Amino acid sequence: MSDQNDSDFPDDLFHARRELHEVHVALRAMQAARPWSVEPSEGWDDSGAWYPSVRPATEGWTEEEVAAYAALQDRARELSAFVITHAFWATVAAPERAQARSKLIDATRPEPAEPTLAT
Repeated sequence: MSDQNDSDFPDDLFHARRELHEVHVALRAMQAARPWSVEPSEGWDDSGAWYPSVRPATEGWTEEEVAAYAALQDRARELSAFVITHAFWATVAAPERAQARSKLIDATRPEPAEPTLAT
């Protein structure tokens, strides 16, 4: 992802959409690094069922983790609303808006991470 706005988008829109990508990455990282359930759970083992499902017991997330996740979700909602309702979209012809929105997403999307080789 480029830090520079080389497109026809207003800078505030460009930077808000870029930050929204970053917030989504942070949310996914928090989910991946935390227990599967926010609340404490005894878990279950339905591995013999027609649709197997197994979850280990968990003590859930800490209050700090829940608060940090909620703050990221709030920020994602703020940024989404800003991007969706930005005045710039009124300057784009209606039939071209979907393509323009996709172009903004692509222009601000982070570069894929380089795979690391285990040694």
